Amino acid sequence: MCGINGFNWKDLRLISQMNDVTRHRGPDDHGIYQDEMVSLGHNRLSIIDLSEKGRQPMSSEDGTVWITYNGEIYNYRELRRELLEKGHRFRSDTDTEVIIHAYEEFGHDFVRRLRGMWAFCIYDQNRGTLLLSRDQFGIKPLYYHLSPGKIIFSSMISGILCHEIQTAPRARAIMEYLAFNLEDHGTDTFFENIQSLATDSLLLYDLKSHEHRYLKWYDRKPRTTATAAAPDIKTLFTESVRQRTIADVPIGSCLSGGVDSSAIVCILDQLLDGDFCTYSFVVPGSPIDESKYIREIGRTTGARQLFTALDPDSFLAEIADFVAAQEEPVGGLSPYAQYRVMKLAHEHGAKVLLDGQGGDELFAGYVYYYSYYFYELFRSFRWLKLAREMLLYSRNSRKTYSSALFGFLLLPRAIQVRLWKSRLNTWINHAYLKQVCGDTYDPRWSRMPLNDILNLSLFSTAIPEMMRWEDKNSMRWSIETRPPFLDVDLVEAMASVPAEEKLQDGKTKVIFRKAMDDILPPLIRDRKDKIGFAAPADEFFRNEKIIAFCENIIYSDSFRSRPYWKWPEVEKIFRDHITGRRNAGDLIFKWINLELWLRHFFEGRNISGAGPIPVFTSTP
Repeated sequence: MCGINGFNWKDLRLISQMNDVTRHRGPDDHGIYQDEMVSLGHNRLSIIDLSEKGRQPMSSEDGTVWITYNGEIYNYRELRRELLEKGHRFRSDTDTEVIIHAYEEFGHDFVRRLRGMWAFCIYDQNRGTLLLSRDQFGIKPLYYHLSPGKIIFSSMISGILCHEIQTAPRARAIMEYLAFNLEDHGTDTFFENIQSLATDSLLLYDLKSHEHRYLKWYDRKPRTTATAAAPDIKTLFTESVRQRTIADVPIGSCLSGGVDSSAIVCILDQLLDGDFCTYSFVVPGSPIDESKYIREIGRTTGARQLFTALDPDSFLAEIADFVAAQEEPVGGLSPYAQYRVMKLAHEHGAKVLLDGQGGDELFAGYVYYYSYYFYELFRSFRWLKLAREMLLYSRNSRKTYSSALFGFLLLPRAIQVRLWKSRLNTWINHAYLKQVCGDTYDPRWSRMPLNDILNLSLFSTAIPEMMRWEDKNSMRWSIETRPPFLDVDLVEAMASVPAEEKLQDGKTKVIFRKAMDDILPPLIRDRKDKIGFAAPADEFFRNEKIIAFCENIIYSDSFRSRPYWKWPEVEKIFRDHITGRRNAGDLIFKWINLELWLRHFFEGRNISGAGPIPVFTSTP
């Protein structure tokens, strides 16, 4: 995994500065290519072909096509064999060189042949173009800035901020984040004039005319194929995990104790020779602690298990670094818990980790997806089945959230908005929300069948933000993460599976549990609770040290004067939380995180109380 940078003019100082800012993404090597038209930079985390032959930016044999690339192409060996048969010659065993030759052979359409995760820029000297691309699921980030006569791109927003560009906090992004918990759901970032490249399109930039256009290459609603059964899912998922073990460095895995990460670890145990490590976040003594499930996987596989936890002193020491690393606000404490896991893995020398992101969105793992299944049954007049599923869901989950959301979905939009304003978000400055967002609301308020909400989660509301959290957290610690659930063949196979195969008898992930029947231990496979990757935000934000830290922020002049919220309501919620009258830990973290982000990126203020914001280096 790597950091890529570039722009369409020659400036050694600027491209070197961009490389320095993104150095932690690739501490093993770095390179620069320049001519009169472009400056390209690269920082390398060596995973495949560790020799100097993998150095980037890399060129074709005649030096007319250059690439700076971040990612892994899992079918690169198959593509390499095909390209060899067509007469191409290779100097390395890297997937980078395969991309160059595939572009030469197949043109822009070559991206349709790639299986993996990527972000790259290809510079074609003969055509005078830059071609920017990301994978279908946005696993790897790519940001860009366009202004008259200029294009700047980078793996990090901070790379683009090395340039003197006009930017400001994007008010619409902030309000959608605060009001609707939406992040990374489009191409807009939290920074004005900085965009995230769309995952379904290529950006083609003409270096002579300075014009650009987007070339759509992927349909975000996956094509429907023949209905997949549990054995098909098992085969596809096992192959996806196998592909993600391709590396010339050791492989490990994150492990939460849930069905998804446990399945990955159990399959890794079958595929890998020798021991491997798992890295977990635990919450001893808390109802959300999953230690017993994690240790069950340890007994089943014999993997070496390593653990980290949350503590106030570490949080206060690391919060400035976390805010800088994420570059944009996050919606809860869980991303910080993930940051702790990646730091733990870095301290033990890990370089490649598999992770379970995407399983819940692919197989309907969250109980709130039941709301849309209920609606699907309701609109198709299967009311007896609806009543049965609602009863079994209530018995299994012992929660009413999905039933309440189902009722909310049936309401007219005007009543939805009235309830939301009066019951759920009294602290929001609704006049300002209206000013910057108009009548746009959370897309998840719309009525839709189960597979449509899963598709929305995969390509808009859930996976894009989780991929950003994971990439920024892992690469802060020079670690590459690979999510086997976000495999295009697996995703497109699941698009054909009816809702009843995913949710049934009040249970989630029905088809995946069947597929993993002989792989997962019963304690994991038959779990009825769903914790997810959760952090104990409510308890944490009642700690005396954390309360004092939050008070310094919430009672500051800058926080009180922000236009986004009604400060008296914010203060009341904060005080009610401290005294135990309500639980609002993740909401408090959201406020704190936003304020710290504003101070760091736009006001140049020290947000740690322990010295300046850290500058990332090659040895974090």
